Amino acid sequence: MGVLEAYAIPNAFTPNGDGLNDCFGIRKWGDARNVYFAIYNRWGDLVFETRDMNECWDGNYKGKQANAGNYVFYVIADTPCGKMNKKGNVVLIR
Repeated sequence: MGVLEAYAIPNAFTPNGDGLNDCFGIRKWGDARNVYFAIYNRWGDLVFETRDMNECWDGNYKGKQANAGNYVFYVIADTPCGKMNKKGNVVLIR
């Protein structure tokens, strides 16, 4: 498995309570340390952040369901392969 596969992040999720893809996060990055994970909406508002890679975004913002659409994520972490800085987009599907 290459570095890209080991630290892959999905590009969409569906927080609809069916038990499949209900939460967006980096839980499978098991050997990462010093993690910072943040998600922003299209206006640049921070909708989720954590330093615990076992926490994930459930699609809510300020106690309500966030709108379907595109969000930007940013991850910084120390990995066995070095410092990882990763940015990308995720689509929240309702």
